[in-house]
Amino acid sequence: MQTGISLCMIVKDEARSLQRCLDAIQDVVDEIIVVDTGSTDETIHIARRYGAVVISAAWTGDFSAARNLSLAAATHPWILVLDADEVWMQTEHNLAEMKRLLTSSQDDVWGYWIQVTSLLGMSGEERVTDVVCRLFRNDPRIAFQGMIHEEVASSILSFAPWGVVDSGLEIIHYGYLEHVIVGKNKPERNMRLIRSALQESPDQPELLYAMAAEWFQQARYDEALKLLQPLLAKLTPECGYHSDLVLKTAYAWRERSRPERALAIVEEWRAVYADFPDLLELGAVLELDQGRDAAALDWLKQAKAAASTASRYTSVSGAGTYRSLTLEGMAHERLGCWQEAAKAYTAALALQPGSLSAWQRLLLLAAATGRPNAIASAAQRISLPPAAWQALIPAALDAHRPEWLSRHAASLSAALRAQPLAAGLALAQLGEDAAARAALQPWATHAQHGPEAALALWALGHKQPGEHRTRAAAGLARGVAASSPAQREARQQAAAPDAARAAEALL
Repeated sequence: MQTGISLCMIVKDEARSLQRCLDAIQDVVDEIIVVDTGSTDETIHIARRYGAVVISAAWTGDFSAARNLSLAAATHPWILVLDADEVWMQTEHNLAEMKRLLTSSQDDVWGYWIQVTSLLGMSGEERVTDVVCRLFRNDPRIAFQGMIHEEVASSILSFAPWGVVDSGLEIIHYGYLEHVIVGKNKPERNMRLIRSALQESPDQPELLYAMAAEWFQQARYDEALKLLQPLLAKLTPECGYHSDLVLKTAYAWRERSRPERALAIVEEWRAVYADFPDLLELGAVLELDQGRDAAALDWLKQAKAAASTASRYTSVSGAGTYRSLTLEGMAHERLGCWQEAAKAYTAALALQPGSLSAWQRLLLLAAATGRPNAIASAAQRISLPPAAWQALIPAALDAHRPEWLSRHAASLSAALRAQPLAAGLALAQLGEDAAARAALQPWATHAQHGPEAALALWALGHKQPGEHRTRAAAGLARGVAASSPAQREARQQAAAPDAARAAEALL
C-alpha cells in the first residue's frame, strides 16, 4: 500500500521484538528509518533484513534527540513513529482508515492521535488505553520534546492549535507486560534519566510529574504525593496530562488511608472530567470505602454514561463498562438488594466473560442467598474462560458450596486437575470423610500442597464420630498453609487441647 509514509524508530537491543513489529507494518509504509543507539544483539541485522535505513548513534540519555535524528532522515510526506515493542494492528479497519486519512487529509491537519493499547500483567489480562500523536506530517517545525516521556504534539499545537485530530487507528504496546519491565529494568532506567534531566531543569512540571509517576508505579505514595499535590495546585487542564494528575493524586491519598481527602479531589474536578470514567469509578470506590453505598451508585451511573469517551483519556480496560457494573453489584450487595446485584454481575460478565471479580462475587452471592442456580444460568449464557473456572474453585469452597463443584464437574474438570486438593476438600465439606482421605492422602508429602493436605487430614482425623460438618477445611487450611512453619506449629499446638473443636472449625 503506497501511502507516502516513513516509519521512524529508535532501538537498542530489540532483537526479541523488532521482527514482530516490522512484520506487521512493512506493507503499510514506504520506508523504514531506524536509529540504533548501541545494540549488541541482532537488532541491526533484523532491521536491514526489512530494508531499513539504519543510522548508528551514540546514546546521550535524551530520547527526543534520538527521535529527531530519525525524523531528519525521513523522505516521505508523512511520518509514523513506532517502538519495537509495539505492533500496528493489521485489521481491515486500520488499513482503510490509514488510506482514507492520508488521501483526504485537509491542509490544516498536521497530525493524528492514535490509540495506544498497552497490555498489562503477565499476559495482557488488563489493558490501559491512551491517545498519542504518532502520525504527522514531515515538517521541520515538528519535533519531539522532552528527554524522557518525549512527545511531538506540543510542537504541532504551537503553530496549529487545532492541528492534531482523532484517527481511529490503534497500536498494541507490549512494553508494560511484567516480564518486559523486569527484563529491561525500566523503573531504574527511567529514574536515572529523570534525575539527570531535573539537574538541568529542576522546576520543569513535566519532569516533576514524570518523577511522581515513577514513584506512583512503585507504590511509594508518600514520595509521589510530595510532587503530585503541588503540581495539582499549580497546573490547569490545558497542560495535557492534568486528568491523569488528578486521578493519581486522589488514588495516592486513598492508598495512604485518607479516603475523605481523595474524595474531595475527585469531587473538585468532577464537573471538568464528567466524561472520564476512571475518575468517576474512583469516586464510587471512595464512597464505598466510607460506607455510602447509595452515593456510590450515583457515581457509577455517571461512569457508565461516560464509557464511550474513555478513549479521550488514559483509561484502564473496563472503565465505565464491566468494572463499573461489578462495583455496582457490590454496592447493591451492601444495600441488601440481591437481585439487582446479581443482574449487575451478570451484565458485567456479558461484556467481559473473563472478569474474575464479577464471577467470584456472583458465586459468593448465589451461595449466601441459597441460589446456586444463578451461577448455572449465567454460565450457560456466557462462555467462561478456563482461567476463570480455576479462580472460582476456591471461592466455592470458601462459600461452603461443594455441591456446586459436583454439579459442574464436567466444566470444571481441567481446573480441578490444576488444583488437586479441591476435590478432597469438597468431599470433606460434604461429609464423605473416607473419600476425602483417599483424595487428600497422596498429596500429604507434596512440596507445594503438602501443608494444606496434611492439615485437612489432621482435621478429618479429629472430627467427632458420626457428625457431618458443613464448615469447610479450605479457607482455614489455605490460611495456615500460607503462613510460616513456626506459625503453623504454634497454631496446631494451640489447637491440640481441644482437637475435636478445632477439627469442627476446619471441616
